[in-house]
Amino acid sequence: AFRVTSREDGRNYCLRRLDSVRCVSHKIAGTVRDAWINAVDPATGGGGRLIDHPNLVALYRAFVSQRAVFFVHRYHPGARTLRERVADPRHGWAGAMPEAAIWSIVSQLVGLTKSVHGANLAVRTLQLNHILCASEAGQGTVPSEAGRVRVRVNCVGIPDALEFEARKPLADLQREDMLALGRIILGLATGSELGPADSADDKTLGRCEAHMDRHYSPSLRNLAMALVRGPGGNPPTIYDVASRIGTRSFDELSAVQSTLDRVDECLATEYEAGRALRLLLKLGFVNERPEFGVDGRWSETGDNYVLKLFRDYVFHQADGGGRPVMDLGHVVTALNKLDAADPERIALASRDGKNVLVVSFADVARCLENAYGELCDGSVRPSTLLGGGVIGGAGGGGRGQGPAMGMGMGGGRPPT
Repeated sequence: AFRVTSREDGRNYCLRRLDSVRCVSHKIAGTVRDAWINAVDPATGGGGRLIDHPNLVALYRAFVSQRAVFFVHRYHPGARTLRERVADPRHGWAGAMPEAAIWSIVSQLVGLTKSVHGANLAVRTLQLNHILCASEAGQGTVPSEAGRVRVRVNCVGIPDALEFEARKPLADLQREDMLALGRIILGLATGSELGPADSADDKTLGRCEAHMDRHYSPSLRNLAMALVRGPGGNPPTIYDVASRIGTRSFDELSAVQSTLDRVDECLATEYEAGRALRLLLKLGFVNERPEFGVDGRWSETGDNYVLKLFRDYVFHQADGGGRPVMDLGHVVTALNKLDAADPERIALASRDGKNVLVVSFADVARCLENAYGELCDGSVRPSTLLGGGVIGGAGGGGRGQGPAMGMGMGGGRPPT
C-alpha cells in the first residue's frame, strides 16, 4: 500500500497494488468500482451514497495496469487497525477492553453492515486487521477512559474483484458477514483474533464464552454467541441484530452528540482566532503604508494616524525603562474589544509623547473600517498584476512588485 497525492484535487489517497493477479480484468475492476460508488445508502432515504458512510473507508477507483490491479481508497492519517489496538497496549486499552467501548464499536459496525446489506452488497472485510480506528474528536491521540473510538471498515471491494468469477450468492456472503461480526466481538472481549476455523471449534468457543461470563454482561455474551452459534449454523440477520441492540444505539447517539459539542467548541475557538487574524490583516494593510496614490503621507494623517498609535498601544508597550512588555493577554483583549467596537476609552500617545489622543475602541474600529474601505475602493484586482507590477510595494516606498488587495479571495473586496 502507498500514500499517493492526486494531481486533480491535491488530496492524499491510499493506493493498493496487487501484482500478478490474472483473474481481474478491466471490466471486472470497473464493475466492482461502479457497484460500490453507485450504491445508495438506504439509511439516508435514498439521498446519500454508500461510500460516504461515516464507518466506511471509501473506495474511489479500481483499475488494471502493468499486470497489476490497483485500488484507491480514502486515506485516514494516524489511524490504526483494531488488531493493533487489541494486541498492543501502547496503542490501545490497558487490560480488558471496557464493555462500553465494545458496544460502541459493535453499534458502529452494525450500522455500517445494515447499510451495506440494504444496498444488496456484502462487506466481506469484517476483520480486526481491516478495521481502522481513530480516537474520537476532542479526546486526543489516545483512547479516553471510556475507550471510545471511531471505526471504519477498510479494503471494501477488493474481495469482490479477486473472487468475482467464483463469487458466492449474496445471501451466503451476508451470512459470512454476520459470522465475522460475532468473531470480532469475541476477539475484542478476549484480546485475541479468531478466524473462521476458531468459530467452528466448540472448545475455543467454550473458553471465549467462559471469559465473557466472568468479565462482561450477559447481553453482550448472548449477542456474540448467537452470531457464531446460530441455530442450524445460520446466524441472525443484520436487521435482527440491529433490533437487539436498539437500547445500546441510544448510548452511542448520546456519545456522538457529545463529540459534536466538542467539535463545535473547537470550531468556535478557531472562528474567534480568524476574527483576530482579519483585524491584523486590515491593520497591516493600513499601517506604515508608504503612499496611496499621490498622497505620500496617507498613513500619517487623519483616521490612519489613530490606527498607527493604536498599533503601538497594542504591540509596542514598554515599561519605564524602555524595556518591551510582551503581554499576550493585553494584545488579545485589545483586539477583542476592537472587534466588538467596545465603548471603553483608551489613551493613545505618540512615540515622542507630544501627542495624546483619548478615543474609544469603537472610534478605532470606525477609523479602521474607513481606511480599509478607502484602500479597497482604490485597489486593483490581483489578475491585473499577471502582466506587470504594481507601484509602491511595501518596504521603503520603492518601486517594485507588491501585493494587491483581495487577500486571495478572487480579487474582490474581502469580507469584513
